[in-house]
Amino acid sequence: MAASKSTEIFFIVDGARLEAQACLLAPSLKRHLMEGQRAVAYMREDFREQMEPFTADILTASDVEIRCIPGTDGGHAPWAAPYPHGNKILAAAAPRDCDVSVFLDTDTILTEPVDFASELGDALIAACVSDYAASAGSDEDWAHYYAAFDLPLPADRVQFNAGRKLISLPYFNAGVVLFRERTDDGVPTGVGRDWLKAAVQFEREVSRDYLRANIDQFTLPILGYLRGAPVRPLDQHMNFNIQSFGHAPDQRQSVAHYHRLGVLWQHSSHGRLALECLAELRGAAAAEEYLETFGTIAKRKRMKHHLRAMADATASALPTGSDPAADPQEQRQHQSRG
Repeated sequence: MAASKSTEIFFIVDGARLEAQACLLAPSLKRHLMEGQRAVAYMREDFREQMEPFTADILTASDVEIRCIPGTDGGHAPWAAPYPHGNKILAAAAPRDCDVSVFLDTDTILTEPVDFASELGDALIAACVSDYAASAGSDEDWAHYYAAFDLPLPADRVQFNAGRKLISLPYFNAGVVLFRERTDDGVPTGVGRDWLKAAVQFEREVSRDYLRANIDQFTLPILGYLRGAPVRPLDQHMNFNIQSFGHAPDQRQSVAHYHRLGVLWQHSSHGRLALECLAELRGAAAAEEYLETFGTIAKRKRMKHHLRAMADATASALPTGSDPAADPQEQRQHQSRG
C-alpha cells in the first residue's frame, strides 16, 4: 500500500563515522521508500565543505536531499555546551513541507518498505520504548525532570524490552522518532520546535546529575505531556536493536538499529543487505570504494565474509568465461547476446 500522507525521513551526516553509516542507510532508503516518502540528510553548516565526495555521490544517487541545519556555522548555540546529539533536535525543528516527519539515527538501515504515516496513526509523536533501564534514571530523577517544566509525574508506565524488562516511567529510544508536522486541516503542529524548546529548558533548569547525551530521550516523553499528547509506543520492529537481540530470525525488524558497524557486519542478513543496496548504486566495486574512503571506521575484517558470499553469488550467476568484476550493464548485454 502506498503511503497515504507525505512523509520526510531525515537523518544526520556530520563527521566521518556518520558519513560511513549514511552511505549504508541512504541506499537502503533508496530501495525501500514508498510513494509519497522522501529522504533528507541534514548536516551542520560548518561541516558542508568537509564531506567526502564519495558520501555526496551516494546521497545523490540515493535521491537523498542534503540540507544544512540552520544556525550551525560555528559554535554550539543554542546549547550551553557542545551537544552533538542535539543536532537531531535542531534538524527536527527545521521547517519541512510534509505531513509526517521521521527521524532515523544514522546507524540504522531500512530492511523493508514501511508506511510510517500508518505507524504514527492518529498520534502526535511515536517512538519505541527503550530496551534497557540503565540510562533511564530513577523515579526521583524523573520527578526533578518533570518539575523543571511544572509538570507532575505521569501515571503512565512502560516496560523495557530487554534485561529484566522492568516497568518504568515513559522512556523512549530517540533513534527512531515519528511526529506529525501538520494536522489534517494543514495547521503546523510545531512539534520539532517544541522539542528544541524543551531540550534547551531541560539543559538550563535541571540541576540534578544526568547523562548529558540523553537529553533528547529525557525530553521526548516530557514533550508529549507538555503537548497533552503522550508519546505513542511503537512496536519493537520499528527500532530493532540488533546489538542486543542479535539475529532474532523470528522477529520482524523493519528498522535495524546496529549502533556499531562491526555489529552490522556480524548480522547474517542485514550486513549483506546493506552492501547489496550499496552495490545497486555503485556496482561491484562499491564495497572497495567504501573501504578506501572510510578506512578503519568501516571494519573491513568483519565485513569480509559478506564480500566473499556476494562475490561467490555473482560468479555463480554469470555465464562461463564472464568477468565477475565487469560492469553490471555489460554483464546484462553479454547475457542478451548469448
